[in-house]
This record gives sequence, C-alpha cells and structure tokens, in this order.
Amino acid sequence: MFEINLLCDPGDQIALHFNPHFSSSRIICNSFLTNCWGKEEIINTFPFEAMEPFQVEIYSDQDYFHIFINENKILQYKHRQKQLSSITKLQILNDIAISSVEITKRDLY
Repeated sequence: MFEINLLCDPGDQIALHFNPHFSSSRIICNSFLTNCWGKEEIINTFPFEAMEPFQVEIYSDQDYFHIFINENKILQYKHRQKQLSSITKLQILNDIAISSVEITKRDLY
C-alpha cells in the first residue's frame, strides 16, 4: 500500500489523496479540507501488480486531476480545493521504492 498526496499551504489540507489498496484491488481518492475528509471516491480499475514497477502521472486542468498509470488514464478527480495555487507540496508515503520524481508543466490534449 502507498499513497500520494498533493498538499496545500498553509495548513494540513490535502487537495488530492491517491491511495491504491492492493488487498482489495481498488483505488481510493479523497481530499482533506477544513479539518475533515470528504466523501471517498472508489475506483475499481486496478492497474498495479505487486512488486512490479509502474509510472504514475498526475495532470491538472481547471476542473480535474487526471491520473495516468503506465500512460493509461485510469481516473479523473474533480477539484475540491478550488484555489489550485495553494497546492505546493507532493507527499509520497508507505511501502514504495521511488526511482524518480519529475514535476513539469504541460498542456493536456
């Protein structure tokens, strides 16, 4: 299990919480704003294999985060934090080995 969080500054807000659960083969997305979790969005598409490498890409437009795994779009998550400029940190937690992280700005097609 691992999680990727896009954090807001100031405070402990999480604009995007991306959490694949290998035990149940599902992905949970949520936001933690104004000191409480929102409604979980559960995705039953599970493109991960235990102990196999993968690539996660997260893009944003004005309305959604678009999440790709190994170049395949698996979900889009509507922004709950409307002030996107407050998203300033990337947090990756738990049982994962990271080979690289790249932050770029590019347009979605």
